[in-house]
Amino acid sequence: MILFDSAAGPVSSRADNYGTLTSDLACAATAFLVWDTLINLDEEVEYIWRAPNSWVKWAYLFIRHIPYLVQCSILVGLVAMAAEGHVYNMFQCRAWIAYQLGANEVLTVVVEVVLIVRIYAMYNRNWIVTRTVYVLFVTEVVAMCSILALTVPKFEFTPQCLITSTPKMFLSYWTISLAFETTLFLLTLYKFFSVLEINNIHRQPIMVTLVRDGTWAYAIIFAIMLLNTLMYELEKNTLAGICYFWELSVMSYAGSHVLLNLRRLAMDPRRHPSIVSFSTQFMSAGVTLSDLYFGSAGEETTAIELDTIHHEPANLRP
Repeated sequence: MILFDSAAGPVSSRADNYGTLTSDLACAATAFLVWDTLINLDEEVEYIWRAPNSWVKWAYLFIRHIPYLVQCSILVGLVAMAAEGHVYNMFQCRAWIAYQLGANEVLTVVVEVVLIVRIYAMYNRNWIVTRTVYVLFVTEVVAMCSILALTVPKFEFTPQCLITSTPKMFLSYWTISLAFETTLFLLTLYKFFSVLEINNIHRQPIMVTLVRDGTWAYAIIFAIMLLNTLMYELEKNTLAGICYFWELSVMSYAGSHVLLNLRRLAMDPRRHPSIVSFSTQFMSAGVTLSDLYFGSAGEETTAIELDTIHHEPANLRP
């Protein structure tokens, strides 16, 4: 989808320049993600790997580390080969594109699962909200997979597997995801403003963290998905897939930092002594954040999990 377009291909010099641009931006996106991983490695070890085993740890592992491995495999397998003048046949190009879009789909699903669990907790497992979200999520995944199955065979490529044209139906692949993530964001905002009427939000670091991270994560994911959608729709040349690598990087960045920030908040309670009063107030208000499990070791809060484990208010001590 995004690789270097060698001059040997039967495309114009303008398309060659576009191919070089997509290659440069692909390398930049990968470098950004690797850099962000390295500068946060100390906190990852402290807040993720030293915490108790849970599905959250493995979700973080996937969201944080798999995307740049996928990017590197594409850069080595396609960009380097194309730079040496290798030409791919149509079957090989479709296999590479299926691999790239499949990786993007799995990453999107895992990140959205994390966002769904946040909604599940914020609404105290309200069956109407959660079942509605689950139905929408399953519908989204089925629809997106179906669209990929129907549209990938109709993609047009250069001999270096750069996408030059996609069917009209492919536009809905991105818009479906945009619509679902907008729904999750609106649910987050609704709960936030509902809580504002109950308690002093400045004394509620967990809710502030949830809403703050939900807002910036939604904003950057929405922006890159929208840009990707527009490029595929408007550009019928090698610029079409120019944002693919950046979408992987943005999804990885957003998903990993959302999880890391929650862990940091829970594992350093001395910075936020109001966590206890916040939790007690929330339970008294009937708005239990059941995804925020505070494991205890003596008198200290030691871990945070996206799970549905409950503790008595008496056990929650700063």
